[in-house]
Amino acid sequence: MITPGATTLPATTNPAATNPAAANMAPPNTTEHIMENPTDHLDTPGDPARHPVRVGTLVWGAVVLVLGTLIILTRQAGIFLDAGQTSMWLLLGAGVAMVAGGSVKLLRKK
Repeated sequence: MITPGATTLPATTNPAATNPAAANMAPPNTTEHIMENPTDHLDTPGDPARHPVRVGTLVWGAVVLVLGTLIILTRQAGIFLDAGQTSMWLLLGAGVAMVAGGSVKLLRKK
Protein backbone atom coordinates (compact mmCIF):
# COMPACT_ATOMS: atom_id res chain seq x y z
CA MET A 1 0.00 0.00 0.00
CA ILE A 2 1.38 3.38 -1.01
CA THR A 3 0.46 6.35 1.09
CA PRO A 4 -0.15 9.73 -0.50
CA GLY A 5 2.98 11.88 -0.57
CA ALA A 6 5.33 8.90 -0.21
CA THR A 7 8.09 8.60 -2.73
CA THR A 8 8.99 5.34 -4.36
CA LEU A 9 12.47 4.26 -5.24
CA PRO A 10 13.22 3.58 -8.89
CA ALA A 11 13.43 -0.07 -9.82
CA THR A 12 16.94 -1.34 -10.30
CA THR A 13 17.70 -3.09 -13.50
CA ASN A 14 20.07 -5.91 -14.13
CA PRO A 15 22.53 -4.84 -16.86
CA ALA A 16 23.15 -8.48 -17.74
CA ALA A 17 19.49 -8.96 -18.59
CA THR A 18 19.39 -6.06 -21.05
CA ASN A 19 22.96 -6.23 -22.36
CA PRO A 20 24.59 -9.67 -22.84
CA ALA A 21 28.07 -8.07 -22.92
CA ALA A 22 27.51 -6.72 -19.38
CA ALA A 23 27.18 -10.26 -18.08
CA ASN A 24 30.89 -10.83 -18.63
CA MET A 25 31.93 -7.59 -16.94
CA ALA A 26 32.81 -7.68 -13.25
CA PRO A 27 31.07 -5.14 -11.02
CA PRO A 28 33.25 -2.21 -9.97
CA ASN A 29 35.13 -2.83 -6.74
CA THR A 30 33.92 -0.10 -4.42
CA THR A 31 35.61 -1.57 -1.34
CA GLU A 32 39.12 -1.68 -2.78
CA HIS A 33 40.19 1.54 -1.05
CA ILE A 34 38.62 0.49 2.25
CA MET A 35 40.30 -2.91 2.13
CA GLU A 36 43.73 -1.31 1.69
CA ASN A 37 43.30 0.77 4.83
CA PRO A 38 40.18 -0.15 6.84
CA THR A 39 40.55 2.81 9.21
CA ASP A 40 41.07 5.41 6.49
CA HIS A 41 37.39 6.29 6.25
CA LEU A 42 36.99 6.89 9.98
CA ASP A 43 37.03 10.47 11.21
CA THR A 44 39.50 10.19 14.07
CA PRO A 45 42.00 12.73 15.32
CA GLY A 46 45.63 12.27 14.39
CA ASP A 47 46.71 11.10 17.84
CA PRO A 48 44.26 8.73 19.55
CA ALA A 49 43.71 9.29 23.26
CA ARG A 50 45.72 6.95 25.46
CA HIS A 51 43.86 5.24 28.24
CA PRO A 52 45.67 5.05 31.56
CA VAL A 53 46.58 1.67 33.00
CA ARG A 54 43.96 0.34 35.37
CA VAL A 55 44.97 -0.07 38.99
CA GLY A 56 43.67 -3.64 39.10
CA THR A 57 45.74 -4.66 36.09
CA LEU A 58 48.86 -3.17 37.63
CA VAL A 59 48.24 -4.81 41.04
CA TRP A 60 47.50 -8.27 39.65
CA GLY A 61 50.57 -8.03 37.45
CA ALA A 62 52.61 -7.21 40.57
CA VAL A 63 51.02 -10.16 42.42
CA VAL A 64 52.06 -12.54 39.66
CA LEU A 65 55.60 -11.12 39.61
CA VAL A 66 55.96 -11.39 43.40
CA LEU A 67 54.56 -14.91 43.40
CA GLY A 68 56.94 -16.00 40.66
CA THR A 69 59.87 -14.38 42.41
CA LEU A 70 58.98 -16.06 45.70
CA ILE A 71 58.73 -19.47 44.05
CA ILE A 72 62.10 -19.08 42.33
CA LEU A 73 63.86 -17.74 45.46
CA THR A 74 62.47 -20.41 47.78
CA ARG A 75 63.42 -23.21 45.39
CA GLN A 76 66.94 -21.87 44.85
CA ALA A 77 67.64 -20.98 48.50
CA GLY A 78 65.99 -24.07 49.95
CA ILE A 79 63.70 -21.94 52.14
CA PHE A 80 60.33 -23.34 53.13
CA LEU A 81 57.38 -20.92 53.11
CA ASP A 82 53.90 -21.90 54.20
CA ALA A 83 51.77 -21.59 51.05
CA GLY A 84 48.59 -20.60 52.89
CA GLN A 85 50.17 -17.87 54.98
CA THR A 86 52.15 -16.54 52.03
CA SER A 87 48.99 -16.38 49.91
CA MET A 88 47.09 -14.54 52.66
CA TRP A 89 49.82 -11.90 53.01
CA LEU A 90 50.08 -11.53 49.24
CA LEU A 91 46.32 -11.07 48.85
CA LEU A 92 46.23 -8.63 51.76
CA GLY A 93 48.94 -6.56 50.08
CA ALA A 94 47.07 -6.71 46.76
CA GLY A 95 43.86 -5.54 48.41
CA VAL A 96 45.58 -2.64 50.13
CA ALA A 97 47.26 -1.65 46.85
CA MET A 98 43.94 -1.72 44.99
CA VAL A 99 42.15 0.38 47.60
CA ALA A 100 45.03 2.87 47.74
CA GLY A 101 45.29 3.06 43.94
CA GLY A 102 41.53 3.52 43.55
CA SER A 103 41.55 6.25 46.19
CA VAL A 104 44.39 8.11 44.50
CA LYS A 105 42.62 7.85 41.15
CA LEU A 106 39.36 9.13 42.67
CA LEU A 107 41.10 12.07 44.34
CA ARG A 108 42.85 13.04 41.09
CA LYS A 109 39.53 13.25 39.22
CA LYS A 110 38.18 15.87 41.61
